[in-house]
Amino acid sequence: MTKKLNPVSMKKENKRIILRYLMEKGKASRAELSKETGLAQSAVWRLIGELEDNGLLEVVGISANIGRSSVIYGPTKSFVTSIIYNVEIAETLVAVGYLDGSWEVVDSFDTQRDFEKFKNTVINSFEKITKEYPTRNHISKVVFSLPGIVNYEKKTLMCAPNLNWRDIDFGKEFEELGMEIFIENDANLSMLAERFFSPDVKNSKVAFFLYFGEGIGGAILVNGNIVRGRNSAAGEIGHVSFCQEELERYLSPMRLLGTFEYAIDNSYAKNSTLQQKFNYLKSLWGEGNEEVKKVLENYIKHLAITLRNIIYFINPDVIILGGLINDIHEIFGNLIEEELYKFLDKTLFNTVIRDTIFEDVPPSLVGGNVLVLEHFLRTL
Repeated sequence: MTKKLNPVSMKKENKRIILRYLMEKGKASRAELSKETGLAQSAVWRLIGELEDNGLLEVVGISANIGRSSVIYGPTKSFVTSIIYNVEIAETLVAVGYLDGSWEVVDSFDTQRDFEKFKNTVINSFEKITKEYPTRNHISKVVFSLPGIVNYEKKTLMCAPNLNWRDIDFGKEFEELGMEIFIENDANLSMLAERFFSPDVKNSKVAFFLYFGEGIGGAILVNGNIVRGRNSAAGEIGHVSFCQEELERYLSPMRLLGTFEYAIDNSYAKNSTLQQKFNYLKSLWGEGNEEVKKVLENYIKHLAITLRNIIYFINPDVIILGGLINDIHEIFGNLIEEELYKFLDKTLFNTVIRDTIFEDVPPSLVGGNVLVLEHFLRTL
């Protein structure tokens, strides 16, 4: 017997299809939506009208085609879908995200290791942001991107060693904000952002994100799903042993920069971001500084060994490099691959290795909004 389709479920699914297309592409006419989604024009016209009435879509322009012009629609920016706290060891970036997938950095503050002080700073920041940026009940969320092991379902940070935070229930701690709380590991959020916006990750069977924060982390994607593991620690590559030491000792950008602290402290980069300090280090390398060259070559060697191990262990289609530093492959890609293929047969392993597509912002911040968008689409 043929199973009857539920008209209500069909309508919801068709709305999801339209919204996802517009979130990923930004804007489109009704004719383009019909062509690209395979939905009938009459259905698209009707659903666009309903989504517009629901305050989820808005007119963003008129096409300039020869002959008949077309109305262009996009997801509304009349409210923020997310207020994102991108927590790193030194600094927390604060951003708002929108239904069209875009984001805006609106604040930053030093990350206090005393959690109560951190909590109070977040509450003050939240109150200021919500006075300026409209939110919407049942859609808008507060998202924390965290440098540690996270239980996403229980909204609990299990362990963030570099902050000395452990067993913190973020849902309970920030209940007074009056908005649902989401938390996730920074590398996992970075992978979610790449999956949402990058065709190569979206179409991959296996992908790996190597996250360069103050420390080093990782995320695994298999058949479109983040692999968290039994205790939510899958991908935590910084804690893998290497020469009887944790890998973080060899690949932590903070440790790398700490080697040249004396030079950085006497330069324009003294009080700059991690990326800006790394840029200063690159400039010394480009000038032929022998000490910097020696240390960076050693760093690249350890990075190549790590990439080789990832390739042998999970054989990914693509490995993405990024985090607080987003141009490692652009600058050192040739050296990395030269070192990598000393140990690896390039004819057998053709994994794509590249920088994240997000150049000027931590991909985890973008992923914080993506986390909310995906939840919204699932629960529409």
